[in-house]
Amino acid sequence: MLITNPFSAEALRDRLQGELVPSTDEGYDAARHGWNLAADLRPAMVARPVCAEDVSELVMFARENGLRIVMQGTGHNATPLGDMEDVILVRTGAMRGVEIDPARRVARVEAGAVWSDVTAPASEHGLAALAGSAPDVGVVGYIVGGGLGWLGRRYGLACERVLSFDVVTADGRLVRADRDNEPDLFWALRGGGGSYAAVVALEMELISVPNVTGGMLLFGWERAREVVQAWREWTAGAPETATTSCRILQVPDMPSVPEFVRGRGVVVIDGAVLAGASEAAEILGPLRALRPELDTFAEVPPVALSHIHMDPEDPMPSVSEHAMLHALTEEVVDAVVDGFGPGSGSPLMMVELRHAGGALARPGSGALACLSGDYVMFACNAAVPPLAEANAAAFARLRETVASCATDRVYGNFAERTHAPAIVYGEASATRLRAVRTAYDPDGLFAGAHAF
Repeated sequence: MLITNPFSAEALRDRLQGELVPSTDEGYDAARHGWNLAADLRPAMVARPVCAEDVSELVMFARENGLRIVMQGTGHNATPLGDMEDVILVRTGAMRGVEIDPARRVARVEAGAVWSDVTAPASEHGLAALAGSAPDVGVVGYIVGGGLGWLGRRYGLACERVLSFDVVTADGRLVRADRDNEPDLFWALRGGGGSYAAVVALEMELISVPNVTGGMLLFGWERAREVVQAWREWTAGAPETATTSCRILQVPDMPSVPEFVRGRGVVVIDGAVLAGASEAAEILGPLRALRPELDTFAEVPPVALSHIHMDPEDPMPSVSEHAMLHALTEEVVDAVVDGFGPGSGSPLMMVELRHAGGALARPGSGALACLSGDYVMFACNAAVPPLAEANAAAFARLRETVASCATDRVYGNFAERTHAPAIVYGEASATRLRAVRTAYDPDGLFAGAHAF
């Protein structure tokens, strides 16, 4: 979309309570960067609203001046956004209000909240949100993309727990979308991405968690084949109360990394079991029988689940690869270890396999009805120029390595390359999402990852 009308940043500033940073301002470079520093976003301007009214003003200004809107909380999945020269990047980090209603088991969350804003106060009441594996990921972006977390095999995708969205529509109206009001929009925002309206707040159901055991088992990476194969076999009979991952890691030697893994190659099995310590011990028994060098699994409060994966919280340049797997065979595991484990010469920092299935595979009521595979593969490395060619070659080898088990779908929150909507949402959902997009945003005002 071309900018057809002149616009004045000063005029827009006068309409906002929050901040506005045009591309000509000194603070523009700091304002435009999100968590993934490899996403070189260059919007026309960056806005930092403090309330829903600010978002409405930004939407109306964009309409008046031939601009588009990209809503962004933290910038974890920003690389598929593409060219942004006609975009107002709306960074919602100043809108982090969270209210917990323990009697109703409901959280009301503003657009810029990250998961630690929710999980900590909810945990005080023995409640858990279906949060992801990192405390600093934005709640709204995670949820409109589906939401895959440590309680997923028992409770499904996080988007299924949303009760309502407060949004600004393309015509600047502030409306509530729920099962009774704007039901098509409510359906679309539950897993179908954020390119239909600007979410300014949401309400979601919390889960009562009287007992949960979480942690990790750590092994030297010379045991990669033995450990990953054992985990694969264990997942075949693991109950839905257990959601785990298995990672082959080459941990960088950096001060921000915990000393016990700094500069090492390791294999880590981590996750959560919805059970007390004794019941969880029986479930985890076959994995503990491998005699890890470190075992941190213990009964923990729900808030701890956001920290057991030890995802980096500081902004960094990152590049990744992802695939959904319908199965995980012995042959594929061997090939992954051969290609990316000890002695492989792989440059990748991490190759991860997450166990899906269970409730994650059962169709829900939102646009992303379920995950199409029983396992999720995710790999990443630092995105620095000297590694660019090696990373690309390694990701190509990894795609080929898992191809025999891969589905034709991807999980949008893990997909840092642009994919056709049908690949992310499935053909039926993609068709319906196009209709919702046409009804609510016919001019394409809102842009997002994997947008229509």
